[in-house]
Amino acid sequence: MDIDTLIGATAQGMLLCLYCSLPIVLVAALVGLAVSFLQAITSMQDQTLPHGVKLVAVVIAIVIAAPLAASAVLHFANQMMRTALPL
Repeated sequence: MDIDTLIGATAQGMLLCLYCSLPIVLVAALVGLAVSFLQAITSMQDQTLPHGVKLVAVVIAIVIAAPLAASAVLHFANQMMRTALPL
């Protein structure tokens, strides 16, 4: 494996990590923002509400996004094995 292939694989792996985690992070951020906005409108000061709502939303997002992310990671791992161990 030469240095260009190694750099390309590293960049591809970092992008894969970003693509796999991005949906969950976006859901957590948007739900947190929406709940905070609703709390500001209603002047509710309870801190357990945003955590509970965000937890449920993130779990749903993980259940939906996990098969796609696992498939992408498996494809990347197979590609790296074919690159590292050519037969």
